[in-house]
Amino acid sequence: MVPTAYARAATLPTAVQDDVYLVRAAQEGSADAFSALVDKYHSKVFGIVYRMCGPGEAEDLTQDIFLRALTALRKFQFQGESSYRTWLYRIAVNACINELRRRKRRFQIEGPSLDELVETGNGLMERSIPDFSRMPHEIAERHELQQLVQAVIQTLSPHHRAVIALIDLEGVEYEEAARIIGCPLGTLKSRLARARQAFGRKLRRYVEKPNN
Repeated sequence: MVPTAYARAATLPTAVQDDVYLVRAAQEGSADAFSALVDKYHSKVFGIVYRMCGPGEAEDLTQDIFLRALTALRKFQFQGESSYRTWLYRIAVNACINELRRRKRRFQIEGPSLDELVETGNGLMERSIPDFSRMPHEIAERHELQQLVQAVIQTLSPHHRAVIALIDLEGVEYEEAARIIGCPLGTLKSRLARARQAFGRKLRRYVEKPNN
């Protein structure tokens, strides 16, 4: 007889079915199944970490997130709209927020790192941007502006970084992003609007030059 969880998985989209089978196998002790999950989601988790925390420790933090997922995997259950991806992304976002808080505390004690970007009167980069009405994901598609987009994102609050990274840069749907962050859909949309406004203001401040 087919176990209930597997029978229910047969009615789900193929990508979710794959996760169900891999998660169940990993929960039963299959290292190969968990490795397959890591391979499947590594680039996406790394992208979230990179966008929220910058490149410095992105790979180390990504590995730590998967270790946390492995430790907590036995307790994970597919319920309602809960998916493994949503659960994993929630771990990633929370880990990034905690890392940013840790950095803030360290900064208050030790001062700025020599590796961190320093804001000057000329901005982070000397570059002209012809159209500031674009959203972050539209700007990021232009290769020559990716570094600038990332630098500006690093100046946003942790929660604003999270919504920009998930929705505008990683393409997560609003409903899933709300479940990842753990807030109502309306709150998510309001937070995203504020994050985009902050992004636009900071981008202008960094790259616009006086007319005189």
